[in-house]
Amino acid sequence: MIRNGLRISRGLRRPRPTGEFLRPRSPGALATLHPESPRWVAAKSSGSSGTKEDEIDYSQMNFASIIDGPQIRFGSGKIANLTESSIVGASGETVVMATVASSPTEDQPTSSNDFLQYIRQQSSFVPLTVDYRQRHHAVGKIPTSGNRSDNRRPSDEETLAGRAIDRAIRPLIKKSDDSIQLSCSIQACPLTDQGGHPIALALNSASVALRDRLEEPIGCVYLNVLKDGTVLIDQSIPHQDSICELLYAGTRDKVVMMEFSGLLPEENLINLIELAHGCVQPLLDTQKMLVDTRKSQQEIEDEALRKELGLPPTNGNQTSIESESTTVGDSEQLFDEIYDFCRKEIGESSLRLFGVGDLSKVGSEVALAPRIHGATDPPLVSKKLRGRKEQMLRDEIQQKLIDFEPSKQQRDSYKDMMDDGGAIPTLADLVHSKLLKESMAQAAIKHGRRADGRGDYSNACTTIRPLSMEVPALPDCVHGSSLFTRGETQVLCTVTLGPPKDGIAIKDPYKPITDPSKEAAKELPFQDLPVGSLRYLNTQEYLESDLNTRRVMADREQTGDSGTMKERRRAFLQYDFPAFSKGEVQKGPSGGNRREIGHGALAEKALLPILPEAEAFPYAIRMTSEVTSSNGSSSMATICGVTLALLDAGVPIASPVAGISVGLAAGKTEKDRHRLLLDITGNEDYFGSMDFKIAGTDSAVTAFQLDVSTPLPLDVVSKAILLAKDGRIEMLSEMESQSRETSGGEVSSLLPRSDLKDAAPRVNIVKYDPTRKKSLVGPGGAVIRQMEDRFNVSLDLTQEGRCLLFGDDREMVRQAKAAVMDLVADVEVGGIYEGTVIELRDFGAIIEVLRNKEGLCHISELVEKEEIKRNKRGTLGLVNSVLRVGQKIDVVCAAVDPVQGTIRLKPNKKLSPNN
Repeated sequence: MIRNGLRISRGLRRPRPTGEFLRPRSPGALATLHPESPRWVAAKSSGSSGTKEDEIDYSQMNFASIIDGPQIRFGSGKIANLTESSIVGASGETVVMATVASSPTEDQPTSSNDFLQYIRQQSSFVPLTVDYRQRHHAVGKIPTSGNRSDNRRPSDEETLAGRAIDRAIRPLIKKSDDSIQLSCSIQACPLTDQGGHPIALALNSASVALRDRLEEPIGCVYLNVLKDGTVLIDQSIPHQDSICELLYAGTRDKVVMMEFSGLLPEENLINLIELAHGCVQPLLDTQKMLVDTRKSQQEIEDEALRKELGLPPTNGNQTSIESESTTVGDSEQLFDEIYDFCRKEIGESSLRLFGVGDLSKVGSEVALAPRIHGATDPPLVSKKLRGRKEQMLRDEIQQKLIDFEPSKQQRDSYKDMMDDGGAIPTLADLVHSKLLKESMAQAAIKHGRRADGRGDYSNACTTIRPLSMEVPALPDCVHGSSLFTRGETQVLCTVTLGPPKDGIAIKDPYKPITDPSKEAAKELPFQDLPVGSLRYLNTQEYLESDLNTRRVMADREQTGDSGTMKERRRAFLQYDFPAFSKGEVQKGPSGGNRREIGHGALAEKALLPILPEAEAFPYAIRMTSEVTSSNGSSSMATICGVTLALLDAGVPIASPVAGISVGLAAGKTEKDRHRLLLDITGNEDYFGSMDFKIAGTDSAVTAFQLDVSTPLPLDVVSKAILLAKDGRIEMLSEMESQSRETSGGEVSSLLPRSDLKDAAPRVNIVKYDPTRKKSLVGPGGAVIRQMEDRFNVSLDLTQEGRCLLFGDDREMVRQAKAAVMDLVADVEVGGIYEGTVIELRDFGAIIEVLRNKEGLCHISELVEKEEIKRNKRGTLGLVNSVLRVGQKIDVVCAAVDPVQGTIRLKPNKKLSPNN
């Protein structure tokens, strides 16, 4: 089949057993993953319930109903043949092109000394660059940039996708002297359920393209869980009933990368991860077959070329390979000899660096319950002091290397390396890094000690650094603020409330707008008007594009319409990580880099599930976090700090959220013991094997992100999730205690303050018939702008017929509400209105509640019936005794006659006689 100029194999129309795949029909078509092939395994049922038991029964959620995504196909040999490798992946109508290019690293000096080349290769950071691009033509859109080009700075969504692919590939990529660039571009992506998920497909295609540079293939799957427990696999667009999303990447028996957002209890989450791991197995089978097929084809082509050049065949002639292997083996042997020497000389000092004061003491093998390092415990070792100790240890290693005497067979190689001026520092850095990594693992696993000295030999690995917080941290002119400190990591967080128009406009063409109000709009009167009718303009709510894929909103300068807030990110978090937080000087222009974007997005995903709906709290919510000091897990501290700031601002969140990071101290081999580390610092992140950031409430996870240096078994990940839950519960208890004390009781029991601060804008809502919107907007928006200027408020009109009034002055907001109601509102039964007495009669009072809307307040509603009977001079005097013409009074609409439209009113509260 030819599609978009690519040759893609179809696959047979019959079921096949697990692991059996179609052999490619042509060299250009590598393989096909059949839709009939099982892409999942049975998940265990769970018995936990989350925080929304009244809406979702998590105890019955066993993920038994699974809807598979489109079949996946890989192709090559048609596009970008001058690259090192090029793969085109297709899943339904989603098409991704992944290319790999490489070149020698320019800043890596070459040397004839094999050992020097070896240590430089082992010391260098893997020079891998991942570029992920979402092409606008893939969704049938023209870019909005000035020159309408896709070649621009990557968007935040592209940056986050590139980071996810990078974090999955980097742990498995082989060491090399080459700089590697992986480019993934989305060439087609339908905004329907007819395509696969682009990020998952890009990562699978990248794994195939990097087949010769990876230790083993990687499979990726995207799972979307609905409210009824149904699991959607690799759907290109999110479902409106989705409660959580999981992006999973793993190998045959281990996990390398995960990202989660939503709301799911830990037990269900572990089952979902097991399900995802089963889903990637057929993908790995496919990739293995692709690699074997390509390898055999390459060997045949090489033999044909040698024959054409008149060269002898390579069969049985592996001299060059064996020679290279021998050279690498000699270099490894020499390095092991050097490392053993340094470890013997200063190994005990490196253990003391990680808090092991007495080498005879052994830590407890039983993980105790998490606890917080208290004020009565010994003070922790500071980051600066520890850095000085590390530098002393590194300088000592370099001195030992100068005095080192290698064995006789390695003497010449070592002497040649010594002649290179930069060789000794490079070797010292490599030995220092490996020694500290091994010492950290030994200190945690054998002795139960941590780098900063927290806890004791029995509970250090589950001890959380000291917590300190202030709520509020800034004066009340700031709507909400907090200062959260955990160890040496500190964040200053704020929350600002505003009208919906202050939200961030959604400009990502890959995010379709799914607005349920669109269905209701079909019932509006203008739908029946003829095309081109001028009456349509008088009732216009919004325009629709020809493709019906995206809302074209009217200009707010003319209409004041921000839609239903579906086109804007109503709540968003902005994360700032300045250089001074690490004690460094800013290099280059400040601004969000890939790290800041990733950490900010993780914190935002953790907080969104607990924020109120727009209908209940119609504010735009801007959350900020400025990292003032960083020593590990600043993104998790941001989640805690912003939660407190939301409470201080009076935002009615569903449940408080906390975040904590779990690390791993692993032995040299898989059979060795390992130890989970709760609340890791920057050093434990660098020298450890895992950084698992997990955020959630006391009963469910809202977001997590897993980074590993080496692939990990699933049981380690499951234990880390449960440990993080215990740690969050301990932290939430401490947050509740300290927030109550520092706020003077304004924030207690982790509940929001009873009312917004005086500086926060007030909101009033007026409901109206959408067909009367023109009366409020006026010609060219004149009426709405006049009201905004007169009352100093902001008006926001929704398509459902709600007018949101925002202002800093309560009285002005009240007056603006009255003006809006005069223009568009109808008197509703039960509604409370401010009316003006315009006439007094013997049977009651005529009161104007809205412009040109008058109602009768009968005398029986004004005075007692017994008093009416006793009065001999008529009832007009009684009415005059409680009301006077021109008086303002709050009244309630008691009834509206459906035929005549007459309005019956009654006082909102008992009236007292006029003085």
